[in-house]
Amino acid sequence: MNNYIKNLKKYTKRGDFFEGDWYNFKEPFNKTLSYKNSEDGMLYWLKEVAKYHTNENTGSPYWVMKAGVKGITPEKIDDTTNLDELVSLLGNSDLEFLKRDNGYKDYYMPKNLKLDDMFRSSSSGTTGPAKTVYHTPQSLLVSAINEYTGLKAQYPIKNLKNKKLLAAGPLGAYQEEHKKLAELLGMEYIGNGFETKGLKLLSIGQMKQVMEPIMKMEIDKLNNGDIGLATAAMEMLALVPKDIFYNADLIKVSGTQITADRLEKVKNEIGRPLIPMYGHYAGKSSIGVIGNYGVITYFPPFPLTYIQVSSEENTPTKMIVAEPELLIISDEDYASKDRTIKAFKPIEGISDLSRA
Repeated sequence: MNNYIKNLKKYTKRGDFFEGDWYNFKEPFNKTLSYKNSEDGMLYWLKEVAKYHTNENTGSPYWVMKAGVKGITPEKIDDTTNLDELVSLLGNSDLEFLKRDNGYKDYYMPKNLKLDDMFRSSSSGTTGPAKTVYHTPQSLLVSAINEYTGLKAQYPIKNLKNKKLLAAGPLGAYQEEHKKLAELLGMEYIGNGFETKGLKLLSIGQMKQVMEPIMKMEIDKLNNGDIGLATAAMEMLALVPKDIFYNADLIKVSGTQITADRLEKVKNEIGRPLIPMYGHYAGKSSIGVIGNYGVITYFPPFPLTYIQVSSEENTPTKMIVAEPELLIISDEDYASKDRTIKAFKPIEGISDLSRA
């Protein structure tokens, strides 16, 4: 089984998947996966999530407040006929609230949820002050299935079974996602987590203090061998001896400045295959596939994250994060629509990503 939609159907049949806030979304989620066109499926899914978040009995304070001000009703949501209309009706999220202490809990968290049941995800400060949200285990499983599908499409993952997955990255949601990825791959999870909230707003000296113990642990674990899959940011690869990563079978790398040429150069220096990943604090991981002509195509974890690419030049894309626990619509990175591949049909990929 090497198709994202089939994998979603298989792994979300677990008995505990549709619990908590997700209980209300069992039928909508399964119906979304049945659409032959991903944009039609996303329209249906976003309608269900939007009605949930704007409902006074279930919703999040920000969206309930916004619905009152803009006159957003379930009927108006249902009457929209395409994503453009629905996104226009809902409007962009005000992310300033997420920069506040307890911003997610006070403004974006639905009524029936508890922070203790979720995992924190914070931005590192690439595009300004850090923002924090929380994700449920179910959403992180969907993201892990996205990565699993992309890895299987590019690498003989049977070679990773019973080896170790070394996850260097943020504490919280990122680590939980990689625990689930390790389970899907039949690997042993080893966490190497660190606090990333506002990390890129620190001085070089402060950042070095944070990263030194992380890099030391990464080197120690890699030296001990039996690492099947290691994760690292491009910045980390530049700070540790390149030959140390030869001890891992496969390396999954993230970063905002990844290009196919740069990946090829680093791959030749390390002597190990690299697979790109595009991380986002709210939208989680999007696995990358290297195609022809040096283009990296990314596939966000549909339907929880959807990148709406405008046909107009120099217009930011809309990133839609539609989860039972989180609804965000924002202008994000510049990108262009790209092909799909067999593993991700009918979902279209995106390429040419750059920070807005």
